[in-house]
Amino acid sequence: MFRRNFLKASALFGAGVLASEVTLPAAVAAQGVPVPTPAPLPAGAALPASAAPAGLPEPGQTYGPASARGKVAEVYQRARQVMYPICRVCPQCDGIACAGEFPGMGGLWSGASFQNNFTDLQKVRLKLRPLNSVSSQDRKPDTSTVLFGRKLSLPALAAPIGGTGSNFRNLLPDAEYFDRIIGGCVDAGTIGAIGDGQMDAMDQVRARYDVIKRYGGLAIAGIKPRPQANLMQLVRLAEEAGACVITIDIDSGGRYQGNSRDRAVEPKSVAQLREIVRSTRIPVVVKGIMTPEDALFALEAGAAGICVSNHGGRVLDHTPGTAAVLPEIAERVKGRLVILVDGCVHYGDDVFKYVAQGADAVLVGRHIIRAAFGGGRQGVALFMRTMRDELEATMVVAGVPDVRGIDRRALA
Repeated sequence: MFRRNFLKASALFGAGVLASEVTLPAAVAAQGVPVPTPAPLPAGAALPASAAPAGLPEPGQTYGPASARGKVAEVYQRARQVMYPICRVCPQCDGIACAGEFPGMGGLWSGASFQNNFTDLQKVRLKLRPLNSVSSQDRKPDTSTVLFGRKLSLPALAAPIGGTGSNFRNLLPDAEYFDRIIGGCVDAGTIGAIGDGQMDAMDQVRARYDVIKRYGGLAIAGIKPRPQANLMQLVRLAEEAGACVITIDIDSGGRYQGNSRDRAVEPKSVAQLREIVRSTRIPVVVKGIMTPEDALFALEAGAAGICVSNHGGRVLDHTPGTAAVLPEIAERVKGRLVILVDGCVHYGDDVFKYVAQGADAVLVGRHIIRAAFGGGRQGVALFMRTMRDELEATMVVAGVPDVRGIDRRALA
């Protein structure tokens, strides 16, 4: 409680930032890196500069994990400069300081669901198995995996997150924001994502899908559970853009009930999900699964996969964390559906834990947002590559030679 109150009080010190935010988008937009894909960041090269608003704490104050060094640390500092007070860039992203700050980066109401994602993942223990022949000077563990027929450099993708207007106060135009996310993920050898927002104008929505198309479809098209006819329009946009996966955020079905018909959301029945799945050749992943029963309903509907998710703790207070429910769900549907999971994925060992519990891959949310605002496309690529390196190091000391070998035997 002391930490949260202290951080909230510090936000008042920088409150003058908000008055000048009208000029911030142009300054931040200058960081964008256009397509085509650039070469990897050379040694010694600087990340894109970000505008630093007035009212920040004194020089020398650092943000993000204390372990961050070099360009990784630079990205955290710049994320703080750009996003404060929307995001404080805490040493650990555990949902305490931002509890109830929704829209924004926090969890809903008490913030318990977001905090449970963090604490339940921390409770997962790993076995240290350093006596092995997994790695040598000539050989390293294989962090790659194949998902929906595509080889990825690691079992981690961007989570579909929208709401750049409501959550991030228009710090970046949507198209540029998603260009950073998708471009950085593609540079790192994995898949990006776009999100959905019911209040967004259709031209804004189309611009997001244009970004997917520019990157050859290497992105998830995240769609809210809109009324069927409206939702199908976005499925057609995803097809035109060549998106490689569609996710349906069924856990958003209770939000924005007062919106007009074309901007509403609704819960989905198995029959409605089946209609969506049969309407397209793009694999459909049902996102927002927190019970074995709902996982089996998604299987019945013909979905290609599920994502175990409580929406970052932003749709229902007091749910368990995803790490607490994933093992039971995996027991029921592993091998029958692709299993994705999200929830406070930050380090390579977080990826390892979730895969060991039964996931095929993870989705990265809040941390990739900070990377995008703090370092642009290059910052996103740096974050994903760093997480791949961390995963490799974890596999070495856990005695696991490849991703296929990560299972519950690695858990203590």
